[in-house]
Amino acid sequence: MAKALQRQGINAYDDSDIEGLSAWFDRNGNEVVEPKTADEAMANGFAFLWSKRVLGNFINQFSEVYVFGGSGNIFNILDLFDRVYFLKIEPELQKQRLLSALRPTPLMDANEDGIIIWGGWFEEVAKQKNIPFIDASQTPEQIFEMIRT
Repeated sequence: MAKALQRQGINAYDDSDIEGLSAWFDRNGNEVVEPKTADEAMANGFAFLWSKRVLGNFINQFSEVYVFGGSGNIFNILDLFDRVYFLKIEPELQKQRLLSALRPTPLMDANEDGIIIWGGWFEEVAKQKNIPFIDASQTPEQIFEMIRT
C-alpha cells in the first residue's frame, strides 16, 4: 500500500520504513534480538512495539503523512494520528500476501501450522475502539480515495 502511494508522490510509509520506530521487547521491557519466527516470539513472550517518541517526531515532519502497519502497542498511541483505519482482508488473501517470499520476515506472521496469528487480535480491538474498517482487497488507489477524504 505505502509503496504504491509513494509512486504517486504521496507521503506514505510502511512502519518498517521508519528508522528506529520498532523493536522487539521481552516481558520486562528489555529490547531483544528480533526472533526468527512467530512461534519463537510467542514462546518467549516477546512483543513488537513502536516508539511513541520516534513516531511523533516522524509524523511532525509532514503536513500530511500516511503510516501503514501495526504493533503490540499501537492502540496506546492512536492519539498521534488524526484518523485511523483498519484494513480488513479475507484470511486466505492475507495469508497469501504475508507468506510471500518477497517479504523480509514471512515467518513472523504465521505459526508452525501456517496460520496467521496476529490479525485476529488487531481486528477485535479495532472493533472495540470503533475504528472504521476498509476492505483491503481493493486497489491502493481505491483505498487512498477512501482515507484521504
